Amino acid sequence: MISSLFESTNKCNNLNYKNFSEWFQGFCDAESNFTIRIRKKKDKILGFEFIFRISLHIDDLNVLEMIQEKLKCGRIRKNRNTYELRISSLKDIEEVIIPRFDNYPLMTKKYLDYLNFRKSFFIYKERARDEKNRYKYDLNILELKNTMNDKRCDFRMPDNHVRINANYLLGYIEGDGSFYFNKSDNTVRISLITIEEDRIVLEKMREFLFNQLDEHSLFLAKHTKLIFINNKNIGAKRKLISELQISQIDFICNILIPFFDNLDFKTKKYLDYLDFRKIAFLIFEGKHLSEKGRSLIIQLADTMNNSRLSTNLSKISTLDSNFNSDMELLLKSNALVNIDSEGRALIIRNNKLIRSTYIIEATFENGNIKYFPTGTSCAKVFNVSDTTISKRLNDRQPLLSKDRKILVLYLRRIKVYTKK
Repeated sequence: MISSLFESTNKCNNLNYKNFSEWFQGFCDAESNFTIRIRKKKDKILGFEFIFRISLHIDDLNVLEMIQEKLKCGRIRKNRNTYELRISSLKDIEEVIIPRFDNYPLMTKKYLDYLNFRKSFFIYKERARDEKNRYKYDLNILELKNTMNDKRCDFRMPDNHVRINANYLLGYIEGDGSFYFNKSDNTVRISLITIEEDRIVLEKMREFLFNQLDEHSLFLAKHTKLIFINNKNIGAKRKLISELQISQIDFICNILIPFFDNLDFKTKKYLDYLDFRKIAFLIFEGKHLSEKGRSLIIQLADTMNNSRLSTNLSKISTLDSNFNSDMELLLKSNALVNIDSEGRALIIRNNKLIRSTYIIEATFENGNIKYFPTGTSCAKVFNVSDTTISKRLNDRQPLLSKDRKILVLYLRRIKVYTKK
């Protein structure tokens, strides 16, 4: 019995270590930095300092404390509106930082900075044992230092290096992701941003999320912009970034939210996720269609993300008890939209279609099957009108050509992005 309990505890500890390490891997790709600092006296190089650091907003001090406790090293300092966890002890760099990132390598171009940092560190150790040739070691370290971070020009990564898992994805989202409500089109959105050179990481994240889907949902996802990645310029210097966005409400409520509910958030972004989750289900049920519903959603959305920060001078005060009771009533109220078995969302009061989430399956006389992402794409292949496709979907009669030959035995809608 004691042996069994020990084995169970061991497995739990190993799992906790793995989960944290994967989360930390993603979080560091978003938030960490490797720096080599020169220690000089006049023009003479006395030595180098190797620094690993993570800087976060003061509201996330507890996250840095949690990381510090997990790593068992580092110092935390305050700098205006941020706290910084800094690890610079040579012992900690060698025994904690390097083994961790060797075992859980970064996925972005920051991995290349880590390799320079790592190589420089071991050159520095050799330097200490060879006083006569220190200048040669110094030149090697300076060469590596001068091709790191903003000075990097070579972004070539090893083939097949990027591998995404659930905890890594969450860690990256907690660093460089956001959950928000878009007032212009009444959608909730998940956004992830990286430099353009790291677009491959976003593409691998999309691939990972596609792997959560059944075959019919995957077919529609691949033929639409379910998970859309685009490049754009930002800032005064017009820096090119890549952004991943997700806004399809059925996918968010039925696939993504259950996925995130099983993960362990560690930053204040969890509060944004909870509000995002609440708004998403309200939209899913069509409650944003009422004036009162949309007003409450906007009030809640206005307290998310940067509006939540303690340092935000224009921060909206905490939502009052009237809002909370009104929101509770809205959440408990009946849905204003009904989603039928074929994936069509209809407004209950007027039976108006507001969205559809299905693919079309065409069954031929010989038993073969072909799928289409939309009625229009189906109509184009068989050279008929969209209206004809819609009629055959509704009556399940054969689709005929102009000379009355059977093109398709029958068509049917298959609902996708459903709960597992």
